[in-house]
Amino acid sequence: MTMRALVTFACLTVLASGRLAAQNPLLAEAQPAKFSPPLCPLKPNNKSVQKAADQLKKSHDAKTPAEKQALLSQAKQGLTTAISQESQQANPAAWYYLARAALLQGDARGADSAFTKAHELNNSCEFDINQYRQNSWAAVANPGLEAMRAGKNDSALALFREANFLFREMPHVYSYMGVAFANTEQPDSAAVYFATALKIAEPDTSFVEDRNAAALNLGLMYQRLERHQDAMGTFRKYLGWNPADTDARRALAITFRAAGMEDSASAVENAMVEEFAKSNLDSLDMQDLMAVGVAAFNAQRYAEAETAFKKAVERNAWSRDARYNLANTYLALKNNEALVAEAAKLLEMEPLSEDVLRLLAQGQRGLKQDEAVVKTAERLVALPFSIEVTGFQMGGSSAQLTGEATGRIPLDPRGNPLKTAPVTIVVEFLDQGGKVVATQEFTVPVLKEGEKSPVQQEATAAGVAGWRYRVK
Repeated sequence: MTMRALVTFACLTVLASGRLAAQNPLLAEAQPAKFSPPLCPLKPNNKSVQKAADQLKKSHDAKTPAEKQALLSQAKQGLTTAISQESQQANPAAWYYLARAALLQGDARGADSAFTKAHELNNSCEFDINQYRQNSWAAVANPGLEAMRAGKNDSALALFREANFLFREMPHVYSYMGVAFANTEQPDSAAVYFATALKIAEPDTSFVEDRNAAALNLGLMYQRLERHQDAMGTFRKYLGWNPADTDARRALAITFRAAGMEDSASAVENAMVEEFAKSNLDSLDMQDLMAVGVAAFNAQRYAEAETAFKKAVERNAWSRDARYNLANTYLALKNNEALVAEAAKLLEMEPLSEDVLRLLAQGQRGLKQDEAVVKTAERLVALPFSIEVTGFQMGGSSAQLTGEATGRIPLDPRGNPLKTAPVTIVVEFLDQGGKVVATQEFTVPVLKEGEKSPVQQEATAAGVAGWRYRVK
């Protein structure tokens, strides 16, 4: 994924001792090695302020870290004394040098409040102050991003908060914080930071990509929070900038449906499918191919549905949904030979599916394969239960299969009840080429007719593209 207004703090906390240990070594180490005079007209106009400025300058040439910290503490003490006891509250130089000292001590909050006051008192220092702010912001934000990429969200958020004290005129850190909160299932906090990022990025044409990412993510957070009206407005705004973004259009349709606006949801989805159908199907991703096929099937344009589903199967031979939809399309087309072939492949994936066995029998009946129909019927009536897979989710390094087993009364070819016993099922998670990358086992207990038993199997493996199961 991937600051125009400065926040003014009411006061600056002054430590009586004048000593402040470096709160963030990264911030302190990022400061220039050599002292640079202000790039704006600043005059100390006070002995304490002048002395502190000299001590600040000397700290850059200190021979040891201890000497440097001593000089910085002396400078800070002198400046706070000048401000609080020598009527220098309106002296921009006192606040400016206090901010510079705070940066060298790694104190982001102190630097922020002092720079803010200096800018208020002398706006000709804006460029100089913003240089220090932005360079310091980057020095803290970049390690925060590295920490987030390493999965260290707490460390990342601490660094991002520091960065936001230093500079608020860019959206990046706010978006990063939104991502960190979203990834830890805190959509309310994520929404706050995405909204802030969007507010910063929207007026600035140099932040177009950041604006778009913030808007899309904000809409998704509103969706998670069931703030559907807010989600609709945000997705519509985003689609005004990116009207062809299919993910955002799908998200808008989901939000419409969740808000009870079924007609609006259908209108968005139908418009997308019509556009997809007119495009080169090879250019569509798997989800869009399936959408085209489903829309064509529902409109009884079965030849178009067949084309889309066949391409989906070519993309992923282990996509059960693509094969199942293709089999039903062959049924509608009365292409019994293709139906039998496709149903047989489905049975390799889910041999205890009552629905797939019925599809196979219908194809065999259409081909007048009476003996095969009988064998399929015998296999069907002997099932002690049927497994229906209702969901399959794939992630970068994990996959989850969900469904349920429903009890049946198993019968032999003569119609006599068969004895039942618990059955162990082996689930194999497959990669794109059909290689088994993970396996899980579960046992279906003896079930009465109509009794349900949930199925939920997870695997930790990269590259999972499909599944199949078998009786152990």
